[in-house]
Amino acid sequence: MREFLARAAVGPLPQTFVFPIHVPWTRLAKLGGAAAILAIGTYAVLSDQFAIVSDNAVVSAYTISLRTPIDGLVGGKPMKIGDLVQRSSLIATVTNDRVDDQHLVDLRAHLARARAELAAVSAEMEGLKSLSAILQQRADEYKAASTARLRGSVTEALDLLVALNYRRDEAKQTLDRSSSLAERGFASTADLDRAKANFGSLFSQAAAQSGRLASLEAQLAAIKNGIVTEPGSTDVAYSQQREDEIAIRIQDLMQQRQFIVSDVNETATRLAEEEAQVAKLRTATTLAPTSGMIWKVSASPGERINAGEPIAEVVDCAAAFIIADVPQTRVPDIEVGSKAEFLISGETAKRYGHVVSVTSDATDGDHNLAAMPFEERGATATVRIQIDGDKGCFVGRRARIVLPSDGPGLLTRLINYLP
Repeated sequence: MREFLARAAVGPLPQTFVFPIHVPWTRLAKLGGAAAILAIGTYAVLSDQFAIVSDNAVVSAYTISLRTPIDGLVGGKPMKIGDLVQRSSLIATVTNDRVDDQHLVDLRAHLARARAELAAVSAEMEGLKSLSAILQQRADEYKAASTARLRGSVTEALDLLVALNYRRDEAKQTLDRSSSLAERGFASTADLDRAKANFGSLFSQAAAQSGRLASLEAQLAAIKNGIVTEPGSTDVAYSQQREDEIAIRIQDLMQQRQFIVSDVNETATRLAEEEAQVAKLRTATTLAPTSGMIWKVSASPGERINAGEPIAEVVDCAAAFIIADVPQTRVPDIEVGSKAEFLISGETAKRYGHVVSVTSDATDGDHNLAAMPFEERGATATVRIQIDGDKGCFVGRRARIVLPSDGPGLLTRLINYLP
């Protein structure tokens, strides 16, 4: 150690160290740039092995096409692409002023005629019922009068029969005396003949009066039941005849009224159905089937469209998902259900989701997607990512996704990556 210090103290101190090689600054800058590019390339290679990144991603959703069921003019508030709509909110109305409603007109005319006929039949029935009541009263009055008259005739006939019986009995006594006197010769034959003739006449008159009395009693019994037995008359009074005719007419009208009521009810039902059908053909209202956003406008207010043509398309923002293209060679490194990170264009906050499918078909058999990634050259696969949390309404926006690489180990991927 002492020898080392002695040697160090001998002689003057050495001059400032000078690097033996002179390197220009331009060369240093080139070397630094090459190193930076190498570092970036190395980072890109390594980062591509730890994760799968794709800038060809888009937020998409299924479009719902709203088509008009009828021909007509579009009405309602003008729509713009990007307008937010709520479920069941009015999108547009379609009015058709050329609906063929001739059948509806015919049904209304038929119903009006049937109701008028029903009113006429009902009025006639009421009139006949009123007339029947009047005729019934007249028939009752006729019956009462006829009964009183016949009772008087019966009483009169009975009294006359009693008087004739008295006279007959008196004539019988006179005949008996004349016969006795004639037998003894105190009376002439002429007196006997007169007594016989008087008795025979009174006997016949009494018998005839008895028959008339029986006839009057029979008529009285019949009139109490409403039957007229007078010679030359019908079996009932004229008022009763008219009342019977009215009863038959009322019965016919009741059957006719029943048929008309059935016709009115059936026509009214058919008319209501036809009115509902014509109303559907005349005006159609298009409502939003779900909350979302207007994606496409195919018809504006005032435009005439045909049945089946689209009015607008709506996307359900709450059911949005991400479609991204990745290299076909990285499909084995993607696991369904794995977590995905993405950044929507124009935003700085990262969002997250999870992989739901990996297919070779961009549309996966769907033909009503709102947005699709750009077509790329080379073999690519399509990854669908379900968005977690609040989806917002970002349909159509581009996105950048980062997927974890869950395939073979890093060393194996690096070897496979090298040419």
